[in-house]
Amino acid sequence: MTQRITGGCHCGAARYRGRGAAAAPFRCYCRDCQRLTGTGHAEMLPLERDSLHLDGPVTEYRMTAGSGAPTWSAFCATCGAPLTRRSDRMSDLVYVHAASLHAPEHYSPERILYPEAAQRWDRP
Repeated sequence: MTQRITGGCHCGAARYRGRGAAAAPFRCYCRDCQRLTGTGHAEMLPLERDSLHLDGPVTEYRMTAGSGAPTWSAFCATCGAPLTRRSDRMSDLVYVHAASLHAPEHYSPERILYPEAAQRWDRP
């Protein structure tokens, strides 16, 4: 896929661009995504990791996922808006938060992950 994807944070200080990947976009209800977004789930769009360009003040947070593998989440260092997630398990991909896209109306999840972890107020 060669579709150019652009997006950024709420305050405009951090921006990204990259190429869409052939992996499925997804909605994830795991507790990690709930805590990282402050909502009941995360909407994630895959990009080719080697195509990603982040500009601006970005902070990356390393954590251990429920699988035991390390993952990294990038946030705008100014406003705190979540931008990306990545892991060694899918080392060729980086996922951007769909709400951070410049054209979020084109996003559509193809998979739902961890629906059993959904909060009663945010059911799939």
